[in-house]
Amino acid sequence: MNILLINPGSSDDVDSRITQEISYLFAKNLFAPHAVTAVAALTPSCWHVEVHDEYTRGPSDSLIRNNPYDIVGITITSNQLRRSLYLANLVKVNQPAALVVVGGIGVEHLVSKNPQDVDVVFHGEAEETWPRFLEDYQKGAYLPVYKNVTKPDMTRTPAPRWDLLRGGLAAYTATLVQTTRGCPFDCSFCDVIYTYGRKPRSKTIEQVLDEVKKLHQLNTKMIFIADDNFAGDKKYTKTLLRKLIPLNNSFKIPIDFTTQIDITIAGDEELLQLLADCNFQSVMIGIESENEESLKDYNKHQNIRFPVGEAVRKIQSYGIIVLAHMIVGADSDDKNVFRNTARFITDANIVHHLCHPLAAPYGTKMWYDLKRKGRIISTESEEIKDKLDIVTNIIPKQLSRIELFEGLADYWEEIYQPRLFKQRAIAFIEGIKYKPKIKEPGISALWTLRKMLYGVFVFYMFRLGKEHRKAFFSVLHATVRKGIYLMPKIIYLYTSYLVDYKRSMHDAGVARAHAQWERENPEKIQIDNTIVPVSDKFREHANLIITAAYNRVRTRIPDKKRLFLTVVPAMVDYHDRFGADFETFDQFQLEQINNFCDRIMDQLPKNHKDCSEELGIEPPVGFTREILDALDNAVRYRNMNN
Repeated sequence: MNILLINPGSSDDVDSRITQEISYLFAKNLFAPHAVTAVAALTPSCWHVEVHDEYTRGPSDSLIRNNPYDIVGITITSNQLRRSLYLANLVKVNQPAALVVVGGIGVEHLVSKNPQDVDVVFHGEAEETWPRFLEDYQKGAYLPVYKNVTKPDMTRTPAPRWDLLRGGLAAYTATLVQTTRGCPFDCSFCDVIYTYGRKPRSKTIEQVLDEVKKLHQLNTKMIFIADDNFAGDKKYTKTLLRKLIPLNNSFKIPIDFTTQIDITIAGDEELLQLLADCNFQSVMIGIESENEESLKDYNKHQNIRFPVGEAVRKIQSYGIIVLAHMIVGADSDDKNVFRNTARFITDANIVHHLCHPLAAPYGTKMWYDLKRKGRIISTESEEIKDKLDIVTNIIPKQLSRIELFEGLADYWEEIYQPRLFKQRAIAFIEGIKYKPKIKEPGISALWTLRKMLYGVFVFYMFRLGKEHRKAFFSVLHATVRKGIYLMPKIIYLYTSYLVDYKRSMHDAGVARAHAQWERENPEKIQIDNTIVPVSDKFREHANLIITAAYNRVRTRIPDKKRLFLTVVPAMVDYHDRFGADFETFDQFQLEQINNFCDRIMDQLPKNHKDCSEELGIEPPVGFTREILDALDNAVRYRNMNN
């Protein structure tokens, strides 16, 4: 049995092109593909698995045309949807008997449209669903949709099969390690809690250390801890870092680390010191806005606890670069948002940041809220597909779409100018107060790094324009004054800035062109008419409905997992009967919920013990949201296949 797993990538991908333009990186793309290598690791040894990353190996067309496969898996991302659909069609044309399966963070875009070339859709984590699908396939009874209904135990998650990447990890600037999943926060534009839940789940410390050791053996230079929030469980994070620091210092050349984290780490000096000593070059933080009202729009209350600019400067005082993620387009944002954001970036000495228009991912709380108000547009137009990081799917409240795009273009073209970056970078260097306890490279290590160091010198001397060259050497001079130990960090810093600069110039051009297209074709901006599977009325009363179901079931079901598996089908049946006409929750509805729950429980084995003392009267935190999400997907998928 043969499986081909594809990470789709088009030749015009901006990040890949920019990575290759920075010659001393000797890489073809930023990040090694985690999704396909993780699925490969879940595949039993009786299957033959190939992994093809189009970013580094080129198009997979010839593989599909010339090699027989039983299953072709494609990981979907929102910026490669067009390429993914093309590959699915190519498989069906050339290998009609092959099964096309898809999954990934962009799969919702695919599910709602039901493309005819896709046989199986995977939603969410795959540790349980992928092995189950392979068993079903061998029995000839696979399902059209696989969705995990419980959160997998990460201690049973194998390390990705990086060994299946032809050409090795040298083609990437960073490799991914995932230590936890889940985030305790509930930002309205984010779908992490729908996929991974609110309570962080973790691998064992030894699992993570073992992955890092193996990646060092595979010569990776940087590891991206690809958690939703690396500080979601601070006790776990600190324990891991205390073990990771001596391991990293045992290597001839310590590995660089980066991750995603939240702003609250600014109040934990012990954690900041551990991150610095572990050689974390940067941390990506969702700052989103300097406007408190906009943060409330995003349900980003954790960022309101203390001054964000002060928090950024605190983190950066440990030599940790804050990659600030900023968003423009909240209901509280007006035409002043661009000027105010630029002022914040300058005042906080932020040297590495991304700024995007607000978008509402399909199925999130924000998507439902704006869909109800008629402010979600269709993304089916060829002018919008694969551009949602630049061209949003929402209609802003205080800005027109054209004002949003042109304002962002102006912002990008100004804020990333070398002269302004130089000022922020020097201020960042001067603000560093803590020298990390990281092993300094010896003579042999410097000899190993000579090729990269020579490439850096040649690149900045001869391949950059005058403005960039002048800015680089000004920053370099400030670094030497501060401490020679900062040299690797400054190379990382300016490299990150170059990527930001080149990407922003590209994005500004796209935004201006799209603004002009919308100005000339206003009739083509259509309101999204997607049918919402679960009605607004039902959602308004979801907590009462699901709590009633929980309390009916909990006395007969011994654990949360089995309780969840019982409540979901009961809610699906109840919604089928009463969802379309639901108005309010009353005694009649309570009786009906009890009936549907009893019907499902009557089908279960009779050996369940009473567990009323094991589960509280109130559902666990996040339970209502999990059930509602499962109900939403169950109804949508069934409608899709009818």
